[in-house]
Amino acid sequence: MSYQSKITDLIPRRQSWRSYGDKALDAETREQLRIFFTNLEKPFWGNTPRFDIVDVGPPGKGRMPGTYGVIKGAGSFLVGAMDRGHRDMEDFGYLFEQIILFATELEIATCWIGLTFARGPLADKVNLQSQETIPAVTPLGYSAKRRSIFDAVTRTTLGSAKRKPWENIFFDKSWDTPLDKSYAGDYERPLEMHRLAPSATNKQPWRIVKDNGMFHFFLQRAAGYEKMTSAADLQRVDMGIAMCHFELTARELSLSGAWMETDTWPVSLPKKYEYIVSWKAA
Repeated sequence: MSYQSKITDLIPRRQSWRSYGDKALDAETREQLRIFFTNLEKPFWGNTPRFDIVDVGPPGKGRMPGTYGVIKGAGSFLVGAMDRGHRDMEDFGYLFEQIILFATELEIATCWIGLTFARGPLADKVNLQSQETIPAVTPLGYSAKRRSIFDAVTRTTLGSAKRKPWENIFFDKSWDTPLDKSYAGDYERPLEMHRLAPSATNKQPWRIVKDNGMFHFFLQRAAGYEKMTSAADLQRVDMGIAMCHFELTARELSLSGAWMETDTWPVSLPKKYEYIVSWKAA
């Protein structure tokens, strides 16, 4: 099962919903989701989390323990359990976002939750193993007619609908030279879809340097952010989400290319910057 809609339509359509109504997911929709996440292709680094749909209560009244009031009314959650490994968080974000985009196509409301949920109750429900962690979850359901006050305030506070401008994210061979859209060529659209990616507390930690036919992906760390939870490195999850948007859009546009790791790139690394991966255009 694959997307029937254009990725470039699904990405702008997706929103974070924290308020859910009383309509339940039907059996057919659940099965479509299961078929989709069961048949996902292995990501670049080969880490393969397992996913499950967990019910926590009746839709409209569901309450998952430990969400601290962030999620209201969701009766079901998508949970991902990941073995620890090299670039595990990036692979998790890459795959989990594909499921969220598919849910968006099915008109299912979702919201990335990485900080504000207690992992213990879910660990029991998915029989979490000692080598596994739960980096993030999302509610699955149908949005309430109106956002709760908390939902509306959170969305405004985080600036969820806002994204950094091009000149703050994309660069041409040097940190001193923002990448002009006219120099992005065929990759203007994949970069724009990358720019629209969701991220934990909307930090948008990704930076890309274009060097001829290469796009080098870097993580700009938010100070102290990695200490917020020991269960997952959420800013690396964010990098996987952005990689997902970039690659799926490139595929949609029939742009040939592949991920690769390299130890040579055209820029030095400022403090709090980390090299993650590169995309080589064919």
